[in-house]
Amino acid sequence: MTYFFIGLGGALGASLRYYFSSYFSQFIFFSIPLGTILVNLLGCFLIGYFISNQEEGNTLFINNFIAIGFLGSFTTFSAFTKEALVFYNNESFLTFFVYISLTLFLCLFSTYLGFKIFYNG
Repeated sequence: MTYFFIGLGGALGASLRYYFSSYFSQFIFFSIPLGTILVNLLGCFLIGYFISNQEEGNTLFINNFIAIGFLGSFTTFSAFTKEALVFYNNESFLTFFVYISLTLFLCLFSTYLGFKIFYNG
């Protein structure tokens, strides 16, 4: 049953990521692909929310379906690294460093924010 929930969450997360990042890929901010950043920010915020509200009874569901399956395939570290490498290979070093810095800082902050806003402890 664990693999089923992970697989189902993964299929839903990957499908939603494709739709979401495709829609937002039309918006470019200083050559930085907003689709990937926004997907990762939303996913990080949601993982912060879900880990802040884990209760004993729903921990397996949250961990397997939502955290590993859905959010694991919704967020896209591989796309982020591919896009960063393209900037590097094109010798767009400023964009490369800005993209990496923005993504890492904003994603960490987003997870923290999701956790702090919803933490009940």
